[in-house]
Amino acid sequence: MGASSIKQDYGIGFQQAMGLSREGYAVAVAPLNELSECNACLYCSDTCDNVESCISCQKKLNSNSMISCCRGPERSWLMGALSSICPQEKEQTKTYTMCQLRRHNHADSAWILVGDTIYDATPYIRSHPGGIQTILRKSGGAADCTEDLRFHSKRAQREWTKFKVGTLRHCPREHVR
Repeated sequence: MGASSIKQDYGIGFQQAMGLSREGYAVAVAPLNELSECNACLYCSDTCDNVESCISCQKKLNSNSMISCCRGPERSWLMGALSSICPQEKEQTKTYTMCQLRRHNHADSAWILVGDTIYDATPYIRSHPGGIQTILRKSGGAADCTEDLRFHSKRAQREWTKFKVGTLRHCPREHVR
């Protein structure tokens, strides 16, 4: 079946049939009449919202769990091997790319960025005195909330630390462009 036949028979182009979109994103694998684009970043640990049916994201999750299981994020194989005979260090902070952070921008999952630290504001979103929109407007990394943190009382600032999710790391995609 040639590229023109795929276009005629299924109404999709060769790139899409082969699992690539025009934008360089993988396409979720499904019957040809039900193809949907995967909007996950190809360069980092980001996965799409359709991970259950997206082969590309499933592979990514499996390889990431293997890496973190064997050596943890951002560690060499040597450090992983040494950690099995050396005392374990304090629990490592999880790291996320901006691609991953952007997915947490709604009332069911609102993560905010303060410098390079990520907090989950979801538990407070419905009871926040400023309203839901004040958090949603800046969630998902839309803005740095350092000034917002300083605006809050010392007690509220301590409360934020209980909801630390991790830290921001660069996506390798930034180096590709």
